[in-house]
Amino acid sequence: MSIRMALDDTRTRPPLADRLLGMAAFLTAIVLLRCLPLRATLAAARAAKRLARRPATTAEAERALTARTWAATFFPGRAACLEMSLAAFLTAAAFGRAVDWCIGCRFRPCESHAWIEAAGRPVGEPALPDRPFRVTVRI
Repeated sequence: MSIRMALDDTRTRPPLADRLLGMAAFLTAIVLLRCLPLRATLAAARAAKRLARRPATTAEAERALTARTWAATFFPGRAACLEMSLAAFLTAAAFGRAVDWCIGCRFRPCESHAWIEAAGRPVGEPALPDRPFRVTVRI
């Protein structure tokens, strides 16, 4: 899924600290996913999650998504769900909050997807109860 994401005009810009953390996390996600093997990226994500001390609430996870989305608007290349979800995961970790980074798939139609979860529920994802994704990797 490579959907160009942009902030709605109705939303305000995130605070400066959130924008800086979102930009750093987004660039880190791009470098990890494009320059290293997936096992190294997963190891880095596990290390980042260990540093995040407190589980994130849904509102805190949405804050990380907003910062990540703001940073992604300046990226000239392709940023799909894997890059976007890892950036949101790293942003939440930089805030000191732990979310789950999930990579999964579904069949009929066959699709793969990546997302973050807080309190056991996907954050910022459309609800598709008739065709749920099955988690294959959860960090």
